[in-house]
Amino acid sequence: MDNKPSLSQYFGSNEVPPASQFFDEIGTSPTDMIQSVYLGDPDTRPQTTSTGIFPQNMTTSFIQNKMPQEMTFTNVVPTVSGSTAIPAASLPDPSTFFDTIGPEPQIGSIKSSATATSVLSDAMDGLSIKNQPIDKDADRRRDAWIPNEDAKKTLLKAQSSPKGSFFPEREVLTMPGIVLEEELADALQEVAVKYLGVSSAGIHGVVRAEHVSRDEAGLRELLRTGYLRSAINLTATLISAAGQGAGRMHRPTKHTPRSLQLWLTRFAVMCRIKLYEPLMKEAEPFGDFSKPDMFYQFYPDSYENRTGSLVPFSLRLLIAELPMHANKPEEAMDRLYAMLDVIEQMIANLNEGKTEDGTGTISIEDQNESLRLWTARQTRVLHSIVNCAIALKDYRLAGKVLSALGAGAGAPAAQRRALASALCRVALLAGHVRAAARHCDAARDLRHHLCPTPDVREYVDLGLIDIAHGKYQDAYNNFAKAADQEPTNIMVANNLSVCLLYMGRLKEAIAVLQKAIHSDPERGLNESLLINLCTLYELESSKTNEKKLNLLRMLCKHKSDTIPNVLECLKLT
Repeated sequence: MDNKPSLSQYFGSNEVPPASQFFDEIGTSPTDMIQSVYLGDPDTRPQTTSTGIFPQNMTTSFIQNKMPQEMTFTNVVPTVSGSTAIPAASLPDPSTFFDTIGPEPQIGSIKSSATATSVLSDAMDGLSIKNQPIDKDADRRRDAWIPNEDAKKTLLKAQSSPKGSFFPEREVLTMPGIVLEEELADALQEVAVKYLGVSSAGIHGVVRAEHVSRDEAGLRELLRTGYLRSAINLTATLISAAGQGAGRMHRPTKHTPRSLQLWLTRFAVMCRIKLYEPLMKEAEPFGDFSKPDMFYQFYPDSYENRTGSLVPFSLRLLIAELPMHANKPEEAMDRLYAMLDVIEQMIANLNEGKTEDGTGTISIEDQNESLRLWTARQTRVLHSIVNCAIALKDYRLAGKVLSALGAGAGAPAAQRRALASALCRVALLAGHVRAAARHCDAARDLRHHLCPTPDVREYVDLGLIDIAHGKYQDAYNNFAKAADQEPTNIMVANNLSVCLLYMGRLKEAIAVLQKAIHSDPERGLNESLLINLCTLYELESSKTNEKKLNLLRMLCKHKSDTIPNVLECLKLT
């Protein structure tokens, strides 16, 4: 197959894009953040609001797998301006094509406050959970999990043994430790010093772990300001203080909600900056969090009669999805379905008027709150299963799960509309253009119940279908209408630019991306847009270095250490 310019890796590459990016909310995010595709209600525990670099929705990137050639649309791609064709993988990031299936993107500064629903924001919230008022029902609800039979036996022994007489076997203990021992440097600062010199790089004020307090407040500050590698360094210090640092792996240790919250923060940030190899090694001792020392009942002297898991739900879900990074989507699917089985058992217990683990009874009000929380969490897991199915190219399963989510009794029109839009895009991935058009029509009908005129989501869906037919001018027109409604939507700007490229209007394509960056540097300087713009620079001329260095200067001025690989984004050699 010829290596021709590709409108999107979803439609023109030989590789399956990162699965979780299928539902990315690029329109409100300056970067490709960690995100759970989430349509349900947020957890019922109190949540703080976060500002800065963390948008409402964030996601995990997975290793890309090969896609059969018959799944691509390159047969309708024109040669651009008679120039040398660019590898499809260089054009553009797939997340530029698919916005979220959750709430509609909001126009405005990324620094506006928003209720946190992302993994990193969950971690930030959890770091200050000790300051929240005690609510036993809310604690039970949030921490509920059903231990397996082996864990139940050990927990029963721990609770029935006289104080100081319970000595568990090593086999039932979780013994983690830090693998990534070296301190991480600020990647943007290093690149800036190399290519711009010390004086120019000085625009970018570097914040390191020693510049903030060595506690959760300091960690939150590093996360808020985007110094992610410094945040990883500080988590190592704090985890070491909890007895789980370097050299402590395979040694007995006591776990607490605080220590697991620190691990959640560390893993989420490592995943964000793509430190997959050490992340997999550090996560391995936790397994699926099924060992008895992951439950409050294992520590009766410390937590009295408290029950449930010490493990934050976001950490449990993140680790279940983690094998995707090692190109093992089948293992991730097994883990996700194992989680789903436990959640469905808890929901069944709640429907019978029992507590989540089935050991007691609860009031109607408590039952309703618990059902709201756990059905929302069930939805989060189902979204992860959809993403995993897409990585496996099992589009039938992805469509089946999405259809089931939309068929639920009482599902609001906004959610059913979002799911119809997602089904449209799954059909496009599978090459079923007619089915995609039917789902787009269904989404349009549901949109009429929400607003009288087409919105950004609808124009994007129509544009994607035009692309499937090779109608790039029509696709451009639809994306232009979306841009009129949301001028700061980066996903739309990327799509506009690529459509112009395919129509042979290279200079205009470059101008669109440059305008997106200069009009809103905080939002526009994101990974996918930078890669696309530098690719277009190279297509335009062999003398591109100064333009790329100008982008580096803008990064130093406007961004912190949030981009995993600056050299890769700017295509500097």
